[in-house]
Amino acid sequence: MTLTPSPHRTGFVPRQAGPLSHRADRAPAAPAEAAGNGLPLNWLHPTGRVSAVLSAWERGVLAEVPTGIAWDVVRVPADLAQETVQRLRDAGAPVGPVLSAPLGAEFFVALGSADGWDVTGGRVLPYGTLVLMPPPNTVEPRRVGDRRWIVGPTDRLPQGADLRDAYAEARAHAAEVAETAE
Repeated sequence: MTLTPSPHRTGFVPRQAGPLSHRADRAPAAPAEAAGNGLPLNWLHPTGRVSAVLSAWERGVLAEVPTGIAWDVVRVPADLAQETVQRLRDAGAPVGPVLSAPLGAEFFVALGSADGWDVTGGRVLPYGTLVLMPPPNTVEPRRVGDRRWIVGPTDRLPQGADLRDAYAEARAHAAEVAETAE
């Protein structure tokens, strides 16, 4: 299936049949269900890379998009990702896209909102760092290039302060649990 941005709404529209799932070394293209649900693309538009991202995703490979143009990315330890996501949800804050990557969990946040990040163990990726994004349907247990989505693409990005607070709480809770276990 070939996916292109819809001119009438944000999302994908199928152009032709023929899923790429027969390629053993790659994840299948985004499913037709994503097209019907209008996979969000507004978070990608400012990057100028929507066509390249869609092309990579329909081939089942990683798409490269630089940080600091449309959003920033904060990397935190992988073992705190799920609890950080839950704490963002509990606070009523948007979660935004979150990737499981080889060096940790990568949270996408509103552009400039993570300036001055000051929580131990997390860091803001430098401007222009290429973030490698698998197709939107790459979730546990599947991976592409050792990456998968913990929370898939969405146009709602958290503020850096919301992520900082959720991550700090998750970190404090993990320390408390470790201390109690001793």
